[in-house]
Parts: sequence; C-alpha cells; structure tokens
Amino acid sequence: MAVTLTKLQVSLHSFSRTNQKQRARPVPRRNLAGSDGFSFRPPLSCRGFRSEGGSEPDGEEEEERRKGPLYSLKSALVRVLGSERDVERKCEAAAEKAEEIFFSAVTQVGRYLLTMMSTGVILAVGFQLSGGDSQMNTLIWYSWLGGVIIGTMIGANLVLEEHSKSGPRNVVITGSTRGLGKALAREFLLSGDRVVITSRSPESVNMTVEELKENLKEGIEMAGSKGTKKFSHAKVVGIACDVCSPDDVRKLSNFAISELGHVDIWINNAGTNKGFRPLLQFTDEDINQIVSTNLVGSLICTREAMHVMQSQDKGGHIFNMDGAGSGGSSTPLTAVYGSTKCGLRQLQASLLNECKRSKVGVHTASPGMVLTDLLLSGSTLRNKQMFNIICELPETVARTLVPRMRVVKGSGRAINYLTPPRILLALVTAWVRRGRWFDDQGRALYAAEADRIRNWAESRARFSFTDAMEMYTENTWVSVFSLSVVCAFIILSSSGSGFRGT
Repeated sequence: MAVTLTKLQVSLHSFSRTNQKQRARPVPRRNLAGSDGFSFRPPLSCRGFRSEGGSEPDGEEEEERRKGPLYSLKSALVRVLGSERDVERKCEAAAEKAEEIFFSAVTQVGRYLLTMMSTGVILAVGFQLSGGDSQMNTLIWYSWLGGVIIGTMIGANLVLEEHSKSGPRNVVITGSTRGLGKALAREFLLSGDRVVITSRSPESVNMTVEELKENLKEGIEMAGSKGTKKFSHAKVVGIACDVCSPDDVRKLSNFAISELGHVDIWINNAGTNKGFRPLLQFTDEDINQIVSTNLVGSLICTREAMHVMQSQDKGGHIFNMDGAGSGGSSTPLTAVYGSTKCGLRQLQASLLNECKRSKVGVHTASPGMVLTDLLLSGSTLRNKQMFNIICELPETVARTLVPRMRVVKGSGRAINYLTPPRILLALVTAWVRRGRWFDDQGRALYAAEADRIRNWAESRARFSFTDAMEMYTENTWVSVFSLSVVCAFIILSSSGSGFRGT
C-alpha cells in the first residue's frame, strides 16, 4: 500500500512538471530585460483574478475576455452595420428616436390626465352649484367614469390609426401650378411626400416643378440633420394635362405610376370661373369651359383614379374640391360655377353607394374662400370688403387641409377649412379684420406670392390660435371630455326632481 502511494505521488509530480514545461514554451516577443529575444510567459491564471502584482490581464487573457456574449454581439453589429463608428452613430440615433417617442407618449398621457381631471372638476362644481343631493352623486360619477372609459377606447383607436398611416404619400394634384393647388403641392412636399403636379401649359409645369424643388431644398437646409430623414423620399415631378381630355388623364395616371409606383391620394383641384356676372352675360365658350373643367374633368379624373387605386393592394383616396353652391344653395352671379359644384356633390353621394365595399375612399375638401385668381376675377368692391372677414391665403388653407388629407380613412369624409370655430372667430373679430386684405378702394394689401414664398418657413412655423383650438378639439382625448360631460348632464337633466332649488 505504501509503495503504491509513493508511485502515485511520483506520477503526479512528473505530470505536473511535464505540464509546466509545455506551458512554458518560448514565445518570440521583445524582452526588455534580456537580449536573447525570447521570454517565458507564466501559467495562465483564472480570468476572474488579477495577477499577483495587481497588473491587468495580458494578451491571452484579453482574448479570452473578448469571447464573451457582449463582444460577440458587438462584433456582429460591426459586421452588419460597418465600422464601430457607424454602430455608435446608429445607437445614438436609436436613442434619440426612443427619447422622442417617450416624450410624445408623456405628452399624450398628460393631456389625458388634464382632460379627465378638468371634467371631474366641472362636474363637481356643477353639482355643488345646482344644490344636488347625495343620492345623485353616485350616478353622476358613474356616468363620468363611463365616459372616461368609452372615450379612452375611442381615443386609443384613433391614435393607432393615425400612427399606422405615418410615412410618405404619393399624391397627384390637378390644376396645381398656381393658387391653392400649388400651395397644396408645396405643403405635401414639405411633409416629405412625393407629388405629381399638372396643368394645361408645359411651361407652367416646368416652372412650378423647379420652384417647388427650390422650396424643398430650403426646407432640407433649415431642418438640418432631421431633414435628411424627413425628406429622404420627397419628390416633385410634373406633366402637362388637360383634365377635359380622357387621353391626357390616362397619360397622367400612367406617368404617376411610372414615377411613384402607386398613388395614395388624388386631388381634383382643377377648376375655373369666369367672374361674377349674370348668366345672360356668359358666352357659349365660357359655359363650355367652366362645365368641362369643373364637372366633366372631375368625372374623368375620378374614374381614372378609381381604375388605378382599385388595382392597388392598399387602395387610395380621391378628393373633389367643394365650392359655392355645392350644398344646393343659390349662387347669384356665379350660376354656372355653382351648378358644377352642386353636380360634384351629387357625384359624391352616388359614388358612396357604388363604392361601399371598395378599398377606394371618395371624399370632399372644402377650402372656403381663398385669395386666388379664381375668386378675385370679376369681384366687386363690396365682395372684397367681405373677403377681408372670411378669406385666407392659399398657404394658410393648405397648411390646415394637408395634414387631414394625409391621415384620412374610410370614405365620404369632408375636410373643411371653414369649421365652426373658424367661422365663429371670424365673426367675433370682424371689426379687427377690416382692411386685412383690401383697402377701402379695393386695392390689395397682401404681399405677392413670390414675396410670401420667401417666408414660407416662418409662415409654416407659426401656430395660430384657431389651429391650436382645432387640433385640441380633434385630439383623441376630446372624446373623454365630451362623453363624460354629456353622460353626466343627461342624468342631471332627466332627474331634476332629485335636486333642491331646481
């Protein structure tokens, strides 16, 4: 037994010395202490500990450390994205995006909480002022809670719908080399969309395309680093087209498909008017041109746009422009123009029934009164005095219509500029608006289009009171306010006997 143990110890001792000799093989490296060019490395220690002198791990230990999962992930990212600098840059961009999303979510939650608390305060104050008893208190607050829940569900759905439709749009706008059509094209372009503009005149199309490209270039420069991503898909092209000609309209749709790939939004903006005068003073040529452009042209373009969009997976949306007379009201001195707009409203009603199960949405857009050549042709001094109160510049109207057009859904929507809040504000401030666009002699006081476009960035950056009011009323959380208040006060009004002094 003793002999066996002695042999085992000798064997282990021999194996240990042999292993140390194998580990101590000379490795060529520069030796600062000697001159033979060789040095011996000590045996590797555990990676979890430093060497005896507290020194950092040597090369082999560093290599072992780099075999960890984090280093493997970083190496994979470098192989996919490029250099380490690219990885760091893209990580910073991702962090900025996450921060933007976080603050957006916080803003929405803050609005929600503010609205919910304000409705609660309104109900509490109203309950106290009405002298209600405690028996109705529970019903009131249950109705408020029901309104909050229903409103939250509706609001969340609208938020998801809006975010799901984010991204560049492919837009076709007829009659878009001047006036409102040109302003719409510019606003879509500055939203990062791809736009096709049209007009009868090839020269006018080319000039407008170059002008819009300059606007886009200025927008990219002013946006800085964020503009590179926002305007990465922005594009503007144009083609001459007479909307009264079916062949020209087919060429327009083929051109749009070849340039953009598909069409998301088609706006029938081309229209004309021959001034304010009685029907007896309109010539045959005037009547033919107004009806052909406003009504026949819109019919042909709508049909062609439906052909294009029905063949697309995601469908699309068509907008016909409303105008005076579209609701069936009388339009003295513009009888021909008004009759064409009334015909478009009938077209809208018919298409809504025809396209019930279609993926093509047919809508109307009402710009109200816009200071364009179409409106001002043949206008009198009295007309211009009224324009001071209710009219707006094309750029102002486009800034309101375009965001709503970009996120439209379903079919049969009406995108209006002159909404009730705007009309109310215009009437209340009518005394301030005197002389806003024209003086007492009817001379124009507003700047020419070229001068206005020079300050387009500043104009787009300004935020009017009516814009703020409308955006809040269209905000998803407004349903919380309206439903909670309505539910509560319906109960209050239907149970008046439960309150003292009512």
